[in-house]
Amino acid sequence: MSNKVDFSKENLARSSLWGIGRGISVHSLIYPLEVIKIRQQCSQGETKSTQIALTLLRQEGIGAFYKGLFPQLLKTSIKQVWCWPMITGMPSILQNYQIDTLTQQALTGLSIATIDAAISTPLERAKIISAFRGTNKFCFKNVYSEGWRGFATHWSKLSVNWVTFLTAQKYFRDQSSRMSKQSLSFPELTKIGIEVALIVSLVSAPFDIANTLKQAQNLTPSHLLSRQGIFKLYRGWPLNALSLVIHNIASVTLIDRLGN
Repeated sequence: MSNKVDFSKENLARSSLWGIGRGISVHSLIYPLEVIKIRQQCSQGETKSTQIALTLLRQEGIGAFYKGLFPQLLKTSIKQVWCWPMITGMPSILQNYQIDTLTQQALTGLSIATIDAAISTPLERAKIISAFRGTNKFCFKNVYSEGWRGFATHWSKLSVNWVTFLTAQKYFRDQSSRMSKQSLSFPELTKIGIEVALIVSLVSAPFDIANTLKQAQNLTPSHLLSRQGIFKLYRGWPLNALSLVIHNIASVTLIDRLGN
């Protein structure tokens, strides 16, 4: 089987367009879960996600579930222009240096995370603050006025997410392909997406809440290691896991499609 990737302009454009379509549609669908998760992660008590959702709906209306969606979609759209071509193309380049497949995926994930954090940290902060405070004002000047505060926590979250996602999905896809010896069906890809999402959500949960607290309240990760804060490490995990399941089913299916 050939592992060469078509680097033509048409293929790169195809990867980007498919990525933008996937990103906008999925993020728009699951964004209310993101708002509820952010509110829950920033809350002081043991408030349940259902209680937060009902309070938001009662006090702020349906629009509260979409506060911060614009910077999220902007961040997503910018990323897809270069992200999916890297996912499909970078492992093929690394293979020329006789690097094993899982290491190829890990290096690709670190590269994507670094570029993403360098570009989008201010937009990530704008999204989280809008969702946390219930505001919907967006201004490029204000967003970038504080520079890249929280870059380290955002980069850590992205690195853990991308490295875990790319290596896990590659491992499971290769295992499934060896057993079936044919193209994977949608149910098989869905199963892989769910398995990968659960792994990523468990590994990345502490990094996710650390990023939320840093961007929303300027709290350092050490806050989570205090005696009073350690229980917060997995606050909002069910919502994060559900979001990642939806994301990963779409992403694993798209990777399989672009790889064929």
